[in-house]
Amino acid sequence: MNICMIVHNNATRDGRVMREAHTLRAVGHAVTVVGVPESGATALEETLTDGVMIIRVPWQERVYRRRRILSILRLIPCAAAFAGALYGLYRLFAWLFAAGGPAVQIWPRLAQASLVAVIVVAVMLLGFQCILRMGARTVRSAMARRARKYDVTRRAVIAGTADDSIARRFPAIRSRIPDWMPDFLLEIIAEPLNRLGARVGNFSLYRYRSQEIAAAAIGLKPDIVHCHDCVALPTGWLVKKALGIPLIYDAHEIYEAVAARRFGATDYFARVHRKYLAHVDGFVAVNDSAARYYRCAYPAAPEAVVIRNATNAPPVGYYDGRLHNAAGLPASEKILLYQGGFTKDRGLPTLVRSGPLLPSGWSLVMMGWGPLENELKRISGGSARVRFLPAVPACELLSWTQGATAGIVPYEDTILNHWIATPNKLWEYPNAGVPLIVQPFPEMRRIVETYKCGWILPAEFTPRAIAGLVESLTDEAVARAKLGCERFTEEDSWASIYRQRLLSLYKKFEGRSSAAAASVIGDAISRAHAT
Repeated sequence: MNICMIVHNNATRDGRVMREAHTLRAVGHAVTVVGVPESGATALEETLTDGVMIIRVPWQERVYRRRRILSILRLIPCAAAFAGALYGLYRLFAWLFAAGGPAVQIWPRLAQASLVAVIVVAVMLLGFQCILRMGARTVRSAMARRARKYDVTRRAVIAGTADDSIARRFPAIRSRIPDWMPDFLLEIIAEPLNRLGARVGNFSLYRYRSQEIAAAAIGLKPDIVHCHDCVALPTGWLVKKALGIPLIYDAHEIYEAVAARRFGATDYFARVHRKYLAHVDGFVAVNDSAARYYRCAYPAAPEAVVIRNATNAPPVGYYDGRLHNAAGLPASEKILLYQGGFTKDRGLPTLVRSGPLLPSGWSLVMMGWGPLENELKRISGGSARVRFLPAVPACELLSWTQGATAGIVPYEDTILNHWIATPNKLWEYPNAGVPLIVQPFPEMRRIVETYKCGWILPAEFTPRAIAGLVESLTDEAVARAKLGCERFTEEDSWASIYRQRLLSLYKKFEGRSSAAAASVIGDAISRAHAT
């Protein structure tokens, strides 16, 4: 089959996307991944070593021109009102300064009134902006309280501890954007709110970028379209609608939950799922908990095939000491490693505060990048037990990771998406022979308890708790956990389980894709003859 995968990034930065593309190419399918240019990958066309094609759509200039035209059109009513006001002022001054007019008596009062009016308008505009920001914060707080209230039920259903009656009343994360509101109206409302600081989401960018990417994908005439992430789902629907081909949706997380702390974005993602999930032909979820959420929240969607972020464990070579050397640590020092993004809700401030509390012979190494980097360095207070290293290329990551004694995944239990998370680190650490330290969340706990490949943090997530767990790790315990890592990487790898699940999903569509495309072409020919 001719397969088109759609992403809204540079097409090669996501290991999950690349694993799926390479797997499908290896069995003979033609695979093209369509994305957008980004820093580090700006070539418009690229062919990978196994024949996977990469196309990056240069959408930015067209988006800019279209948005500028829309902005001009929106200014027409404002310009008309402003012109009318100027004309009224002209007529007023013409009357005031006409021969024999009362300008001498009225002018001082008019000047005072104008000054007062300007001050009042300025105060009103500033006040409106403040109220808008305060309102956005209030709404976010209300959303967080509402999410905590219903998360108890959601988690019970996802964990399988709720009865059927509760599952039937599953409180999905819903959008407050009405279904009848068209996209262009949503964009018109959102753009001025964004400019005033409300940050409700750049919906016009999503829509126009989808149109550009979809046009490029339609030109490839694929037999099946496979879209990754929620923002790509409307793009995939446009391709399916144009060509009449099957649509596969690969949900890398629960998007309504990951965005629940940002007013506007959670509504947009929930709106997309409500609008398009019923039209999906194949559905892929990142783990069992996410699959259960989607099954309860969107019963019209097909049952999800679970494909986790597992990788194939490459052979672990000799450790050359690069992690210790870069961190300025002696070879005998044990390292507690965090690798990944320095972003909110990942428990990183708490982790950094635990660094000075670690037992003698241990150091914390933070390897990554992100907006919290300066804050984390400030929190560390320059402690010699906490070291920061920049991110390294993915092809070198294993050689760096294997220098650690334990790798930690300290995500906070602030959003549902973290509670069900199975991040890439759950495979990256064991692939390097490094045991895991994880939060007591269901998916991560299940991996550690099943394969004995690490340890679970206490429910009370504090710096002292992290340091206490590390202090309890003996050499024998680390050695046993390393054996568990070997078992985990052998039994839960891409080759052993998830490769076949992906190929089985595609097997279902081998006949349908050609038939659907032929039907669309036949309908087009019939309409042409009829006219």
